[in-house]
Amino acid sequence: MVKEEFHKSLQDLNQELNRHPELLALLSKHGTGSMLEVKLAEIAAYCGIVLDGMYSPIELGDLLYRKLVEKRTQLVLI
Repeated sequence: MVKEEFHKSLQDLNQELNRHPELLALLSKHGTGSMLEVKLAEIAAYCGIVLDGMYSPIELGDLLYRKLVEKRTQLVLI
């Protein structure tokens, strides 16, 4: 068994996902064994982010985390 440590930005992203039930429903369609890249792409689409370059999972995780927090706080402020 291989134990992987995930960067803090990916851990933060994972925790933030629990605050977005619609997104969790979309991600569940990919199954639990889906690759990280597929899940990150689905989250980016949900956030309205067009991925047009090369991103490290850490960079992308941080960007997506910030967008999800922004999306959640916009809903509260309106």
